[in-house]
Amino acid sequence: SLLQTRSQVILNHCAIFIRTAVSTLLFSKALTISASGRAQTSTGQVVNMMSNDTMQLQRFLQFFGFTLVAPIQIIIALVLIYRQVGNATWVGVGFMLCLVPVNGVVFSNVSKMRRKVLKYSDARVKMINEILSGIRVIKFYAWEGPFGKEVGRLREQELKALTTLAYTSAIGFSLIMLSAPIVNPILVFFTYINIESQSLNAATAFTTIALFNIMRFPFAFLPMGFLQYIQSKIALRRLSRYLDLMELTSYTVPELPKGYDDDDLPLDEDLKSNPAVVIQKGTFSWVDPDLTPMPLEPPKKKRMSRKERKASKRQLEVDSSKPSVGMT
Repeated sequence: SLLQTRSQVILNHCAIFIRTAVSTLLFSKALTISASGRAQTSTGQVVNMMSNDTMQLQRFLQFFGFTLVAPIQIIIALVLIYRQVGNATWVGVGFMLCLVPVNGVVFSNVSKMRRKVLKYSDARVKMINEILSGIRVIKFYAWEGPFGKEVGRLREQELKALTTLAYTSAIGFSLIMLSAPIVNPILVFFTYINIESQSLNAATAFTTIALFNIMRFPFAFLPMGFLQYIQSKIALRRLSRYLDLMELTSYTVPELPKGYDDDDLPLDEDLKSNPAVVIQKGTFSWVDPDLTPMPLEPPKKKRMSRKERKASKRQLEVDSSKPSVGMT
Protein backbone atom coordinates (compact mmCIF):
# COMPACT_ATOMS: atom_id res chain seq x y z
CA SER A 1 0.00 0.00 0.00
CA LEU A 2 2.83 2.41 0.82
CA LEU A 3 4.64 1.70 -2.45
CA GLN A 4 1.43 2.04 -4.45
CA THR A 5 0.59 5.36 -2.78
CA ARG A 6 4.11 6.65 -3.38
CA SER A 7 4.03 5.63 -7.05
CA GLN A 8 0.66 7.33 -7.46
CA VAL A 9 2.07 10.59 -6.05
CA ILE A 10 5.02 10.41 -8.47
CA LEU A 11 2.72 9.73 -11.42
CA ASN A 12 0.46 12.65 -10.44
CA HIS A 13 3.47 14.97 -10.41
CA CYS A 14 4.59 13.65 -13.81
CA ALA A 15 1.08 14.12 -15.20
CA ILE A 16 0.99 17.76 -14.11
CA PHE A 17 4.47 18.36 -15.56
CA ILE A 18 3.45 16.77 -18.89
CA ARG A 19 0.29 18.86 -19.12
CA THR A 20 2.21 22.06 -18.36
CA ALA A 21 4.92 21.21 -20.90
CA VAL A 22 2.41 20.42 -23.67
CA SER A 23 0.46 23.62 -22.93
CA THR A 24 3.68 25.64 -23.16
CA LEU A 25 4.58 23.90 -26.42
CA LEU A 26 1.16 24.73 -27.89
CA PHE A 27 1.50 28.37 -26.81
CA SER A 28 4.95 28.56 -28.40
CA LYS A 29 3.60 26.98 -31.59
CA ALA A 30 0.72 29.46 -31.74
CA LEU A 31 3.22 32.34 -31.70
CA THR A 32 5.37 30.95 -34.53
CA ILE A 33 2.80 29.35 -36.84
CA SER A 34 2.69 30.72 -40.38
CA ALA A 35 -0.31 32.10 -42.24
CA SER A 36 -0.69 28.94 -44.34
CA GLY A 37 -0.55 26.80 -41.20
CA ARG A 38 -3.07 29.04 -39.44
CA ALA A 39 -5.46 28.57 -42.36
CA GLN A 40 -5.48 24.79 -41.72
CA THR A 41 -6.66 25.13 -38.12
CA SER A 42 -8.99 27.30 -36.06
CA THR A 43 -9.02 29.09 -32.74
CA GLY A 44 -11.59 26.68 -31.35
CA GLN A 45 -9.38 23.70 -32.12
CA VAL A 46 -6.40 25.30 -30.38
CA VAL A 47 -8.51 26.15 -27.32
CA ASN A 48 -9.80 22.56 -27.14
CA MET A 49 -6.27 21.19 -27.40
CA MET A 50 -5.10 23.50 -24.61
CA SER A 51 -7.92 22.40 -22.29
CA ASN A 52 -9.28 18.95 -23.27
CA ASP A 53 -6.41 17.15 -25.00
CA THR A 54 -3.82 18.08 -22.39
CA MET A 55 -6.26 16.91 -19.69
CA GLN A 56 -6.56 13.51 -21.43
CA LEU A 57 -2.77 13.08 -21.29
CA GLN A 58 -2.78 13.98 -17.60
CA ARG A 59 -5.51 11.46 -16.81
CA PHE A 60 -3.74 8.71 -18.73
CA LEU A 61 -0.61 9.12 -16.61
CA GLN A 62 -2.74 9.13 -13.46
CA PHE A 63 -4.35 5.79 -14.42
CA PHE A 64 -1.12 4.32 -15.78
CA GLY A 65 -0.01 2.85 -12.45
CA PHE A 66 -3.33 1.16 -11.70
CA THR A 67 -3.60 -0.18 -15.25
CA LEU A 68 -0.06 -1.59 -15.12
CA VAL A 69 -0.62 -3.43 -11.82
CA ALA A 70 -4.18 -4.62 -12.52
CA PRO A 71 -3.26 -7.71 -14.65
CA ILE A 72 -0.75 -8.85 -12.02
CA GLN A 73 -3.36 -8.54 -9.25
CA ILE A 74 -5.91 -10.48 -11.31
CA ILE A 75 -3.41 -13.30 -12.02
CA ILE A 76 -2.39 -13.60 -8.36
CA ALA A 77 -6.04 -13.63 -7.26
CA LEU A 78 -6.86 -16.37 -9.79
CA VAL A 79 -3.95 -18.49 -8.55
CA LEU A 80 -5.19 -18.19 -4.96
CA ILE A 81 -8.75 -19.00 -6.05
CA TYR A 82 -7.46 -22.10 -7.86
CA ARG A 83 -5.90 -23.29 -4.62
CA GLN A 84 -9.32 -23.01 -2.99
CA VAL A 85 -11.74 -24.46 -5.56
CA GLY A 86 -9.47 -26.29 -8.00
CA ASN A 87 -10.56 -26.78 -11.62
CA ALA A 88 -13.76 -24.80 -11.11
CA THR A 89 -11.59 -21.69 -11.49
CA TRP A 90 -11.29 -22.29 -15.25
CA VAL A 91 -14.98 -21.55 -15.64
CA GLY A 92 -14.32 -18.04 -14.32
CA VAL A 93 -11.32 -17.70 -16.62
CA GLY A 94 -13.45 -18.73 -19.61
CA PHE A 95 -16.09 -16.19 -18.63
CA MET A 96 -13.45 -13.42 -18.57
CA LEU A 97 -12.14 -14.53 -21.99
CA CYS A 98 -15.68 -14.27 -23.36
CA LEU A 99 -15.72 -10.62 -22.30
CA VAL A 100 -12.71 -9.79 -24.51
CA PRO A 101 -14.64 -9.34 -27.81
CA VAL A 102 -17.34 -7.39 -25.95
CA ASN A 103 -14.66 -5.05 -24.63
CA GLY A 104 -13.27 -4.64 -28.16
CA VAL A 105 -16.67 -3.51 -29.45
CA VAL A 106 -17.09 -1.11 -26.52
CA PHE A 107 -13.63 0.41 -26.98
CA SER A 108 -14.14 0.92 -30.73
CA ASN A 109 -17.49 2.65 -30.15
CA VAL A 110 -15.96 4.85 -27.45
CA SER A 111 -13.15 5.88 -29.80
CA LYS A 112 -15.61 6.81 -32.57
CA MET A 113 -17.84 8.79 -30.24
CA ARG A 114 -14.85 10.59 -28.74
CA ARG A 115 -13.72 11.80 -32.17
CA LYS A 116 -17.26 12.93 -32.95
CA VAL A 117 -17.49 14.88 -29.66
CA LEU A 118 -14.20 16.64 -30.41
CA LYS A 119 -15.38 17.57 -33.91
CA TYR A 120 -18.59 19.17 -32.61
CA SER A 121 -16.75 20.86 -29.76
CA ASP A 122 -14.22 22.42 -32.17
CA ALA A 123 -17.03 23.70 -34.39
CA ARG A 124 -18.91 25.20 -31.45
CA VAL A 125 -15.88 26.99 -29.98
CA LYS A 126 -14.94 28.28 -33.44
CA MET A 127 -18.45 29.67 -33.95
CA ILE A 128 -18.46 31.38 -30.54
CA ASN A 129 -15.07 33.00 -31.23
CA GLU A 130 -16.29 34.28 -34.59
CA ILE A 131 -19.42 35.70 -32.96
CA LEU A 132 -17.39 37.47 -30.27
CA SER A 133 -14.97 38.92 -32.82
CA GLY A 134 -17.82 40.25 -34.99
CA ILE A 135 -20.33 41.10 -32.26
CA ARG A 136 -20.55 44.73 -33.38
CA VAL A 137 -21.69 43.77 -36.90
CA ILE A 138 -24.13 41.22 -35.46
CA LYS A 139 -25.65 43.89 -33.23
CA PHE A 140 -25.88 46.39 -36.10
CA TYR A 141 -27.84 43.98 -38.30
CA ALA A 142 -29.81 42.32 -35.44
CA TRP A 143 -28.48 38.85 -36.24
CA GLU A 144 -28.54 37.60 -32.64
CA GLY A 145 -31.38 35.15 -33.31
CA PRO A 146 -29.88 33.25 -36.29
CA PHE A 147 -26.44 33.03 -34.71
CA GLY A 148 -27.95 31.92 -31.40
CA LYS A 149 -29.84 29.14 -33.21
CA GLU A 150 -26.63 28.05 -34.96
CA VAL A 151 -24.73 27.84 -31.66
CA GLY A 152 -27.68 25.98 -30.12
CA ARG A 153 -27.68 23.50 -33.01
CA LEU A 154 -23.98 22.79 -32.62
CA ARG A 155 -24.34 22.48 -28.86
CA GLU A 156 -27.27 20.08 -29.29
CA GLN A 157 -25.19 17.86 -31.57
CA GLU A 158 -22.32 17.93 -29.08
CA LEU A 159 -24.63 17.03 -26.18
CA LYS A 160 -26.15 14.19 -28.21
CA ALA A 161 -22.68 12.78 -28.91
CA LEU A 162 -21.70 13.20 -25.24
CA THR A 163 -24.86 11.39 -24.12
CA THR A 164 -24.15 8.48 -26.47
CA LEU A 165 -20.56 8.35 -25.20
CA ALA A 166 -21.74 8.34 -21.58
CA TYR A 167 -24.27 5.54 -22.19
CA THR A 168 -21.69 3.47 -24.06
CA SER A 169 -19.16 3.88 -21.25
CA ALA A 170 -21.76 3.11 -18.56
CA ILE A 171 -23.07 -0.03 -20.26
CA GLY A 172 -19.67 -1.26 -21.35
CA PHE A 173 -17.83 -0.71 -18.08
CA SER A 174 -20.38 -0.64 -15.28
CA LEU A 175 -22.67 -3.49 -16.38
CA ILE A 176 -20.07 -5.68 -18.07
CA MET A 177 -16.68 -5.16 -16.44
CA LEU A 178 -17.82 -4.35 -12.91
CA SER A 179 -20.34 -7.19 -12.91
CA ALA A 180 -17.69 -9.77 -13.81
CA PRO A 181 -16.41 -10.24 -10.21
CA ILE A 182 -20.03 -10.72 -9.10
CA VAL A 183 -21.01 -13.24 -11.79
CA ASN A 184 -17.72 -15.16 -11.53
CA PRO A 185 -18.28 -16.53 -7.97
CA ILE A 186 -21.75 -17.78 -8.94
CA LEU A 187 -20.37 -19.70 -11.92
CA VAL A 188 -17.38 -21.00 -9.98
CA PHE A 189 -19.45 -22.21 -7.00
CA PHE A 190 -22.02 -23.86 -9.26
CA THR A 191 -19.26 -25.72 -11.09
CA TYR A 192 -17.49 -26.63 -7.83
CA ILE A 193 -20.63 -28.23 -6.39
CA ASN A 194 -21.21 -30.32 -9.53
CA ILE A 195 -17.67 -31.57 -10.22
CA GLU A 196 -16.09 -31.90 -6.76
CA SER A 197 -16.82 -34.82 -4.47
CA GLN A 198 -16.63 -32.77 -1.30
CA SER A 199 -19.21 -30.19 -0.32
CA LEU A 200 -18.62 -26.47 -0.25
CA ASN A 201 -17.79 -25.33 3.27
CA ALA A 202 -17.90 -21.85 4.75
CA ALA A 203 -14.11 -21.37 4.83
CA THR A 204 -13.72 -22.08 1.12
CA ALA A 205 -16.77 -19.99 0.18
CA PHE A 206 -15.82 -16.88 2.16
CA THR A 207 -12.15 -17.05 1.14
CA THR A 208 -13.13 -17.30 -2.52
CA ILE A 209 -15.59 -14.41 -2.21
CA ALA A 210 -12.90 -12.29 -0.52
CA LEU A 211 -10.49 -13.01 -3.38
CA PHE A 212 -13.12 -12.12 -5.94
CA ASN A 213 -13.75 -8.85 -4.08
CA ILE A 214 -10.03 -8.10 -4.34
CA MET A 215 -10.38 -8.51 -8.11
CA ARG A 216 -13.10 -5.86 -8.32
CA PHE A 217 -10.70 -2.90 -8.17
CA PRO A 218 -8.36 -4.23 -10.89
CA PHE A 219 -11.40 -4.99 -13.05
CA ALA A 220 -12.60 -1.43 -12.47
CA PHE A 221 -9.28 0.31 -13.23
CA LEU A 222 -8.26 -1.88 -16.18
CA PRO A 223 -11.06 -0.74 -18.55
CA MET A 224 -10.66 2.85 -17.33
CA GLY A 225 -7.00 2.69 -18.24
CA PHE A 226 -7.79 1.28 -21.69
CA LEU A 227 -10.43 3.95 -22.24
CA GLN A 228 -8.00 6.67 -21.21
CA TYR A 229 -5.36 5.18 -23.50
CA ILE A 230 -7.76 5.47 -26.46
CA GLN A 231 -8.61 9.07 -25.63
CA SER A 232 -4.94 9.96 -25.11
CA LYS A 233 -4.06 8.39 -28.46
CA ILE A 234 -6.67 10.58 -30.18
CA ALA A 235 -5.35 13.63 -28.31
CA LEU A 236 -1.76 12.89 -29.35
CA ARG A 237 -2.83 12.53 -32.98
CA ARG A 238 -4.52 15.95 -32.86
CA LEU A 239 -1.54 17.54 -31.12
CA SER A 240 0.98 16.10 -33.57
CA ARG A 241 -1.12 17.25 -36.54
CA TYR A 242 -1.12 20.80 -35.16
CA LEU A 243 2.57 20.83 -34.20
CA ASP A 244 3.56 19.64 -37.69
CA LEU A 245 2.03 22.73 -39.33
CA MET A 246 4.35 25.16 -41.10
CA GLU A 247 6.09 27.81 -38.98
CA LEU A 248 7.50 31.23 -39.77
CA THR A 249 11.10 31.22 -40.94
CA SER A 250 13.66 33.13 -38.91
CA TYR A 251 14.57 36.14 -41.06
CA THR A 252 16.19 38.48 -38.52
CA VAL A 253 19.95 38.77 -38.03
CA PRO A 254 20.78 39.38 -34.36
CA GLU A 255 24.21 40.82 -35.14
CA LEU A 256 26.31 41.84 -38.14
CA PRO A 257 28.55 39.24 -39.80
CA LYS A 258 32.24 39.14 -38.96
CA GLY A 259 34.35 41.73 -40.75
CA TYR A 260 31.34 43.97 -41.32
CA ASP A 261 31.30 47.25 -39.42
CA ASP A 262 28.57 49.79 -38.89
CA ASP A 263 30.81 52.39 -40.55
CA ASP A 264 30.63 50.43 -43.82
CA LEU A 265 26.91 51.17 -44.19
CA PRO A 266 26.26 53.93 -46.78
CA LEU A 267 24.32 56.16 -44.41
CA ASP A 268 23.98 59.88 -44.24
CA GLU A 269 25.57 61.80 -41.42
CA ASP A 270 22.18 62.50 -39.87
CA LEU A 271 21.26 58.83 -39.83
CA LYS A 272 24.59 57.86 -38.28
CA SER A 273 23.92 60.15 -35.36
CA ASN A 274 20.27 58.97 -35.14
CA PRO A 275 20.13 55.27 -36.26
CA ALA A 276 17.03 53.91 -37.96
CA VAL A 277 15.94 50.68 -39.61
CA VAL A 278 18.04 49.93 -42.69
CA ILE A 279 17.15 47.30 -45.30
CA GLN A 280 19.66 46.41 -48.01
CA LYS A 281 18.82 44.19 -50.99
CA GLY A 282 15.57 43.15 -49.35
CA THR A 283 13.00 40.88 -51.00
CA PHE A 284 9.37 40.99 -49.88
CA SER A 285 6.56 38.58 -50.69
CA TRP A 286 3.29 37.42 -49.18
CA VAL A 287 4.36 33.77 -49.35
CA ASP A 288 7.70 32.00 -49.33
CA PRO A 289 8.96 32.01 -52.97
CA ASP A 290 11.02 28.85 -52.38
CA LEU A 291 7.98 26.77 -51.53
CA THR A 292 6.36 24.72 -54.25
CA PRO A 293 2.66 25.48 -54.57
CA MET A 294 0.29 22.71 -53.53
CA PRO A 295 -1.60 21.21 -56.49
CA LEU A 296 -5.24 22.12 -56.49
CA GLU A 297 -7.73 19.29 -56.54
CA PRO A 298 -9.91 19.25 -59.66
CA PRO A 299 -13.47 20.28 -58.88
CA LYS A 300 -15.83 17.38 -58.44
CA LYS A 301 -18.43 17.07 -61.14
CA LYS A 302 -21.86 17.74 -59.74
CA ARG A 303 -24.26 14.89 -60.26
CA MET A 304 -27.42 15.89 -62.13
CA SER A 305 -30.79 15.07 -60.70
CA ARG A 306 -33.40 13.06 -62.58
CA LYS A 307 -35.34 16.21 -63.48
CA GLU A 308 -32.21 17.90 -64.83
CA ARG A 309 -31.27 14.79 -66.84
CA LYS A 310 -34.72 14.69 -68.45
CA ALA A 311 -34.54 18.41 -69.29
CA SER A 312 -31.07 17.96 -70.82
CA LYS A 313 -32.27 14.98 -72.86
CA ARG A 314 -35.25 16.94 -74.21
CA GLN A 315 -32.94 19.86 -75.10
CA LEU A 316 -30.67 17.49 -77.05
CA GLU A 317 -33.65 16.07 -78.94
CA VAL A 318 -34.85 19.57 -79.83
CA ASP A 319 -31.37 20.61 -80.98
CA SER A 320 -31.00 17.50 -83.13
CA SER A 321 -34.41 18.05 -84.78
CA LYS A 322 -33.51 21.61 -85.92
CA PRO A 323 -32.14 21.87 -89.53
CA SER A 324 -28.53 22.88 -89.70
CA VAL A 325 -27.26 25.92 -91.60
CA GLY A 326 -26.79 25.28 -95.34
CA MET A 327 -29.47 22.62 -95.64
CA THR A 328 -32.26 23.22 -98.19
